[in-house]
Formats: sequence, C-alpha cells, structure tokens
Amino acid sequence: MKYAFLLLLSFNLYAQDLSRSFLSLDSTLKENSNSVIREELVTVDVTKSDQMITSTSKTITVLNDNGDDEVASYLFYDDQTVVKNIELYIYDAFGKEIEHYKQRDFEDVSVADGFSLYTDNRRLYVAHVPKSYPYTATFITEVKTNTTAFLPRWYPINGYASSTEKSVYKLLFDPQNKPNIRKSNIDGYDIKIDESVSEITCTATMLPAIAYENHAPSFFSFAPRVMFALNTFSLKGVKGDGASWSEFGSWMDSQLLQGTEELPVETISEINNLVTAEMTDIEKARVVYQYLQDKVRYISVQIGIGGWKPMLASEVDRLSYGDCKALTNYTKALLNAVGVPSYYTILHSNNSEQDVTEDFVAMQGNHAILAIPDGEDLVWLECTSQDIPFGHVPNSNDDRDVLIVTEEGGKIVHTKKYEAKDNLQTQVAKVLMLESGEIQANFNRVSKGLQYDNVYRLDRQDRVDQLKYYKDKWDYINGVELSGITMDNNRDEVVFSETLNITSPNYISFTGDDMLLMLNVFNQLSYIPPRFTERKRELEIRIGFTDVDTYTFMLPSGYKVDSLPDDFELINQFGTYAITTKMQDDNSIIYTRKLVMNKGVYAPETYKEYRAFLKQIAKKDKSKVLLTKN
Repeated sequence: MKYAFLLLLSFNLYAQDLSRSFLSLDSTLKENSNSVIREELVTVDVTKSDQMITSTSKTITVLNDNGDDEVASYLFYDDQTVVKNIELYIYDAFGKEIEHYKQRDFEDVSVADGFSLYTDNRRLYVAHVPKSYPYTATFITEVKTNTTAFLPRWYPINGYASSTEKSVYKLLFDPQNKPNIRKSNIDGYDIKIDESVSEITCTATMLPAIAYENHAPSFFSFAPRVMFALNTFSLKGVKGDGASWSEFGSWMDSQLLQGTEELPVETISEINNLVTAEMTDIEKARVVYQYLQDKVRYISVQIGIGGWKPMLASEVDRLSYGDCKALTNYTKALLNAVGVPSYYTILHSNNSEQDVTEDFVAMQGNHAILAIPDGEDLVWLECTSQDIPFGHVPNSNDDRDVLIVTEEGGKIVHTKKYEAKDNLQTQVAKVLMLESGEIQANFNRVSKGLQYDNVYRLDRQDRVDQLKYYKDKWDYINGVELSGITMDNNRDEVVFSETLNITSPNYISFTGDDMLLMLNVFNQLSYIPPRFTERKRELEIRIGFTDVDTYTFMLPSGYKVDSLPDDFELINQFGTYAITTKMQDDNSIIYTRKLVMNKGVYAPETYKEYRAFLKQIAKKDKSKVLLTKN
C-alpha cells in the first residue's frame, strides 16, 4: 500500500511542471527568502527609436505571505500604450495549475493618487488572494508604446528576502542607435552580459536572497542593477537626443520648456510693482517666492509628454495650482519678469539622497525644483510648498547630484549638504522640584537646519494635535501636562522656537524619604539597533546633527544632593557625547548634555561599535541624582 502511494505521488509530480514545483526548488534559494524568481524573461525591442515592444514572463514561487507583493500582478499604461497581452497563472505547491486570469479578467482603473487633478495613467490588475503557501505565479505581459526614453532596467534581484533561480533580459536595438549601458554591483554574482551589434543579453542564475539589515544604505546602492538608455529616443512621439548632459538639457529646454513661460500682462505688472530697482536678485527672488506661496497650491497633473512637460505658466496663473513641474516653471516665469535668472532642475526627491547618475545620460528623476545663481553658489527653491522658507533645502532634496537646465545646456551640480553643526537643536529648561515628587518646568527649544524640518509645521496645527505631539515625544514622563505653548517660526533665518510649561506630578521617584532624580528629562535616547552576528552591509547614518541640552534644577525645600554623577565623554568616528553635572549653589543643579552624530557611510565591521555607542548613550541618559532629606 505504501509503495502504491509513492508510485501515485511520483506519477502526479511527473505529470506536472517540476520547474514550478516547490519541491524542485534548491534549498540555498530558500534561505532568508519570502519569494524566489524561478524563471524570468524580459525582451525589449527598440529597433525603432520611436517604438518599444516589451514582452515579459516572470514565474515566482511565493513561500509565505510576506512574499505576496513580489508577484506584482499589475501593469501601468497610458493613452500612448497598447497592451497586447496580460495573463496570470497560479500554481499550487506541486506545480499544478489552479487559476488562469486572462486579459478580460483584469480590472482596468484610473491611477488616482489623491493629488492628481488630471492623469492619463491607468492600471490593469487582478486581486488574487492565495489560499495556501507555497504557491507559484507566472505573470505574462506584452506592451507597445511610442516612448523609448525610459528603457526598462534589469533588476535580477527583486528586493530584500527575494532570491533568483534564473533571470534573462534581452534588449534588441538598431546598430546605428546602440544603447548606453551602466552596470552596477554585478561582481560576486553569477551574472553574464553578452553584447553583439544588435542585441544585449543579461543572464543571472542562482542569486541568493539579501537579508535586511538596519541602517544599511538604500537597497540598489549595493544590489545588482543594469540600466540602458538610447542616444536618440522618443518621448510620446517627440524625438529626443541625449548623447551628453549638455545636449540632453538643451533638448529639455527646446522641447519641454520653451513656449510655456508666457504670463498675462496684468501678472507681469503686479509682480514688478512688488520689487524695486535697488533690490538684489536674491531680494527680488524672496518677494517672488512669497508671491508664489501666497497664490498657488500643489496638485499633481500627470498628462502631456510623459508627465514631463509643464503646464503653461499662464494656466497656472489663472488656476492657482499645478504640479512640481508647473509650479517650478511658473516661478521661473515670474523671476524672468523681474529680471532674475533661474534654472529649471530635475532630481530624485527622496530621503535616500539618490543622485542623478552623472556618467549615464538618460531620463532620470521624479521631481522638479528651481535654482537661482548667487555668485558662485545656487539658491534652491522648493516650489510645491506653501510653507518651506525661501532657500531652505529639505531632507528630500539635500546633498545629491541634480540636473540644471541652463542657457548652455544641461549641467550636473550638487545641492546643499548639511554638516552636523548646521542641524542644531538646543533645549533649555528651568525645572522646579517639589517635595511631593512633582516637577514644574519652563522649557524652550530652538531648531535649525534639518532639525527645523521636524517641527516647523507645529504652529499650523490645532492645540489638540500639538498636545498629542508633545505627549508622544515624552511618553516616558508619567502624567505629563502642558500649558502656555508659544511658537515662533522665523522663516527668514530658518529657525523654529518653542516655549512651554511642563508639569509631571510623579516624575521623581522615592526611596524612603530620599528622592531619585533622572537628570535628562527631555531628550532621552532609547533606541538601540538590533544585533547582527555577521554584519554584511555598510552602516549609513543619513543625517548628522547636534543636540545641546541645558537643564537647571531647583531643589525642593529640605533636600540636599548626596552626590553628583561623574562627568562623562565619549568620542568616536560616529560622533561625540558628553554630559556634565555641577552645583550652581546649594539649591540648584545644572545638567548639560551634548550629542553630535556624524553623517556618513561606515564599514560593516563598525556596526557593533555603533550599537555599543548608542547603548552607552542610552544608559548615561538615565543617570540619576540621589537627594537626601535634611
């Protein structure tokens, strides 16, 4: 009977496709994996510079529910794209087909993101709900478009916790228009790239999953990736040239920007009445920027040439809204009207400081801002915000290579980089201690640089939200109550100040009649990163900053200090930490704390030291003073 069962099982497996069976999956590909690419074939045909046909077939085995998103059974398209085929097959753990979705089974919806007023983007998708794990999905698509400005990139590893059995990418092209190719992080993997006069073939086999590690650089800064770009391309039927950044910038200016900056005569007159001949260009730009922020609001408009051509400045002026392209172009037009030069700028706007790749000319970026020349420097304007101060560069735009469009063509330049001293937060408090264990504090905080970004919108919130913010921030203070909240947002200096009164009825703990006072009331570090036995990735500290705290404690009547903790200082490559405690007189203690964190990327073996650094800070931040009763 047992023999008959095994024979039946063997027959069933033989009758099914073992390449889609979980049982045929190599054990090394299961390690640290939520999903495995079993077989992927992407063929991109750009033998015509104004036409791209992309065919894909991707088979993924999903090991658990964390891998469901890797199936990605959806396709974005627009009015310039023809979807020739889309299918999804679902197989059980043994490779037996259990579902087959054809094109008619896919939902076809507009891509509404809540910000876009107009969009011609749509999405085809099927919402498959798996009944058990593991399972395998094969997603097949074929699309045709007249845009060749964005050639699909090859990512042989999908992301964290995803391994690859086999992935093949083929690019077919006209030998007279051979694509540029940029290879990143392929060493150490079984990856081959073959090039002929009319075809590039990339092949990857048996790529293990990459496990997530806290504080690692962005995934694709170390994961394998290959990018492609044509020198002669089409953007929704508009011919483009990009042999160099200079040439590419000139094309953007002539094809995307020129003819969009005309303003009504009334607006030109109005903006000129707000400035004077004696003003410098930067002073005029401040006036124009305030005019912009008072007049318009941001809303996405994803139509036109690939979402890259701005709305007409006259339309923005009439409607008082626009997306990043439109508002940047509108600001540029206003500055032109008062004789101030500026540069339309393309960048990757995100917190990972992604550069426009200087040695790879192609359509890049996801955002537009404006640059104003100021001698040898550039002043940067974020034109989509109604509250960011003039010239302030937020964390989403700082310290990265960007493309500016000048009269001479495109140029790669770098946005503002903040040092730790620039991102300064100072906190000063006078704390009255009562015999009951209550504290009453008058607290003041001043934030600058990127630390300004964390707080400057507080003064626009209602009191309920403000109180929630502070109570969440100081959730370790028992029964914290707040009153007398005042704020000052100095937009000219980019400085945000807060003053408030804080009470906690039971902050001080007792041991008999004696009191235990935790000195760091308002800036305790509690986060300790997880331990990794074998750290593989570099450690990245993305924002450097400086915190300076000074707290003065008035002792309660009838108590004296038993002893003060020793001063402490810790210095290493990651930063410095120092605390001092001293008696000002018989009735008050002054506690000072200074923490400097240095932005940077550090070798993997330093992670243990970094973790120990934070552990020591967290421990010292809980230093206490014993107060004895007279």
